[in-house]
Amino acid sequence: MRVLAVDYNEIHCYALRKVLENSGFDVSVAHNGSDALTIAQDQKPDVVLLDINLPDLTGFEVCTRLKQDDSTKGIAVVFHSATETTGPAKSYARSVGAVGFLTYPIDPNQLATVVRGAAARASASGAHAVDHSGPAQQV
Repeated sequence: MRVLAVDYNEIHCYALRKVLENSGFDVSVAHNGSDALTIAQDQKPDVVLLDINLPDLTGFEVCTRLKQDDSTKGIAVVFHSATETTGPAKSYARSVGAVGFLTYPIDPNQLATVVRGAAARASASGAHAVDHSGPAQQV
């Protein structure tokens, strides 16, 4: 299962990548919204794990663009944030097409479960064929 982890913070990206790789995911990373859009177009990941605060575009803008593009609209998006943890941010994330929202500190087991659940939901909607080898959780 392919995951694109997007965070401007290189330490967060490194940690996300290591946790997900140790859980059996194939992980790419991006540190800004423009690169995230390019990688999503090129690689068609099953899930984009997307920070809200990026240096060039907000995560909300990236998600909106992914959902407006026929070639990427089926990719499951899960937001993660250390700073935007309120109900309004979570509601807005859903309104732009996200299927999940994680706040820091992120438990490694929860991360893998949420990513698998997001991919399973995308697959069930016919968006992507994904590996269902792990437990799925409603996100």
